[in-house]
This record gives sequence, structure tokens and C-alpha cells, in this order.
Amino acid sequence: MKKLALAGALAAALCASGAATAQNKLNVSWGGSNPGGVMYYMVGSAGTIISEKLPQYNINQVTTGGSTENAKRLIKGELDMGIVYGAHVFMAQKPEGPFAGGAKGTMLRGVAKAYSGPTYFVALPGSGISKMADLKGKKVALGPPGSGTVFNCSNILRAVGMLDAIKPQMMTFGDAGRALGNGQIDALCQSSAPAAAVKELAETRGALVLPYSADDMSKITTTYPFYVKSTMPATTYKGVPAVDLPYLAVYWVAHERVPAKAIQDILELVYQPEIKKQLAAGHKAWAQMEPDTKNFLKLGAPMHPGAVAYYKSKGVWEE
Repeated sequence: MKKLALAGALAAALCASGAATAQNKLNVSWGGSNPGGVMYYMVGSAGTIISEKLPQYNINQVTTGGSTENAKRLIKGELDMGIVYGAHVFMAQKPEGPFAGGAKGTMLRGVAKAYSGPTYFVALPGSGISKMADLKGKKVALGPPGSGTVFNCSNILRAVGMLDAIKPQMMTFGDAGRALGNGQIDALCQSSAPAAAVKELAETRGALVLPYSADDMSKITTTYPFYVKSTMPATTYKGVPAVDLPYLAVYWVAHERVPAKAIQDILELVYQPEIKKQLAAGHKAWAQMEPDTKNFLKLGAPMHPGAVAYYKSKGVWEE
């Protein structure tokens, strides 16, 4: 009986540890976002490919609220990997912002830059909303609670002096798209592109991405230096022209406990040209994956040893 109890306790401990071995496989929990969000589809497609091509690793997709929750759960040891905004990696080291009062993110380790994502507001054509100032007094969906989207959207609204002028609504990306299409809200905010909810709107009802004035953009990048002005291509959404938006680098992050060999093996796989094409077919954002080691290190967190070994072996390490 004692042996059985010990075995049961050991199994429970392994399961709780996240990156645990079971049947000669390493189980790796990977946080993305909820359905309708970019991170959800990125983790889903990548996890499937990695588990198939590297059977020694079992990637478990975890549905979360997005970047903020991913970072917090990594810090608590509840996730092994996550997609996290660069700003959240930076703030978690302090800790400040959404991490104030919690433990420091000293266990966060960089794997790769996943993509750069814009933050933007979407309204329906003909709604009378055509610029940021038109959002005053309107119901605006800012994303699901605990998400990086809420963080980004709130930052942008605060920078342009509109945070207290709107009626904020917290809801999932899919629900926000449906609510906007049904006239239950006036606009939605989204981080990253293309986003499934906005894509569906653009193809069924039409979508208007609100432009930022030069003054808006200056206020945003001055208030929050981790945002950089860039252009969202006209090919992103049907009927939406190219538009300048504030972009934020988003990273693939791992907990320090994940074995270096696992991270190195996974990077060896995903950077193969054919595999990277498969990832991009799962979600376009994966086409932007790159080391970006120098910029990640500026956030105050180290790269994962497995990533260091891989990038140095390929001659692409920068610091």
C-alpha cells in the first residue's frame, strides 16, 4: 500500500510540474489565447506539427486569456511555454503594470520572436465611426479579461486621452466580432493580425480599421516606447487599405525548467523551411518568426539555454 501511495504521489507531482515525462514523452503545456485570437491558432497549429514530427514531445495547447495570463501562469509555474508580449516580459521583471505586487518573472526565457502585432480599433462601415475621437461614449470591446489585448488597447486609449471616454466591454474575440456584427457594441479592439474575428467581419459585413492621426501616433510611441509605428498591409483584411498602426513585438517564451535539449530540438524542427511553411499555413503570423535575440535581451530576461545553443550553432546569435 505504501508503494502504491508513493507511486501515486510521484505521478501527481510529475503532472503538476508541467514539463513532465509520461510514457517516454515530455509533456509541454503551451499557452496561447482563446478561440478567435491569433495566439490560439498559432499554438494550435505549431503544437500539432511539433507533436507529430517530434513524437518524444507532447505539446498540450492551453486556452487562456492571452499574453497577460500566459505570463502570469508561466511565473506561477502553471505553463511551460507561452506567447507573450515583449512589454509583458519587460514589466514582469520589475514587476509593474499588470504584474505589480506579484512575483518577478525571473524564470521567463526567450525562445524566438513569434511576430510583431498591431493594436487597432474596428468599426462597421456606415456606423458614423471613422476616427479614434468618434469612439467617445461608445461601447468598445477591449478583449477578454486578463488578455494582452486588454493591456494594449487600454494603453493606446490612455495615450490618446480616450480611456475614460468609452464604455469598455470585456469579451472574447469571437463574441466581440459577433456583437459588433449584431449591433450590440459599436467597435472592438484587436491586437495582432490577421485575427479570425475581424477577418470574418471583413468578409461578411465589411470592416473599417480606424486610422491613427500623426498626433495620436506620436502620443502612443512617446508614452509607451515599446510600441513602434509600422504598416499593416492592405492584404491583411478584405476591403481594408494599408494603414499605419502601433506595433509590439510578441515572443515565444519558455519557463526555465523546460530542458535545453527540448527547446533546441523544437527549434531545429520549426526553422526548417518546409516546416516553417506549414506553420505559416496554420497562421500567417508564424511567417514572421525569427531569433531577435538582441531585442529580447533588452527586455531584461535571458534567452533559454536551448535557444542560445541553437542560434549559436547556426551563427545567428546576437547580443
